[in-house]
Amino acid sequence: MVIGALKLLKLPQRLIYKADGKSSTQCNMFSTKTGEFLGFMRVKKVLLKNSDFYPITNPVYSLYINKLEAFKKGEGVGSDFINFAKYLSKKSGAEGRLHVVAYNPKEPCSSPQKFYRKLGFTCKKPEDTKIIDEAIQNNTKIPFKLNLGIIMYLEKFK
Repeated sequence: MVIGALKLLKLPQRLIYKADGKSSTQCNMFSTKTGEFLGFMRVKKVLLKNSDFYPITNPVYSLYINKLEAFKKGEGVGSDFINFAKYLSKKSGAEGRLHVVAYNPKEPCSSPQKFYRKLGFTCKKPEDTKIIDEAIQNNTKIPFKLNLGIIMYLEKFK
């Protein structure tokens, strides 16, 4: 007896495995085509009592991106991690709020601030956001003072 034809499911290009730890969550990304390890992200849900970047009167939760490392640059791995972080933030009760200290300790002049800015993150100081926007527009380097680490947050998080 034939019940019917099976519908083949199309696998996504990438899978993310989430492992919850005691203080943070690590997310690992793999290619479904090659099995290759593409990168990882560590996030932690934090309670913001006083926020320099989110205008709040009552404490709120935000998902802090502690580390994001994509081994293949320019292939959308980092963007996929940020989209997954948005999902985790909403699922965990942080309502989509995300924040990060943008810097790269391995390559201090690599400008992760440009990456985060292109995905909708902004800086506490409007003048810092303007500097990053100009660097993106003119394809120039971020000034050294901003490469030492700057807090960036997802302004439009809902």
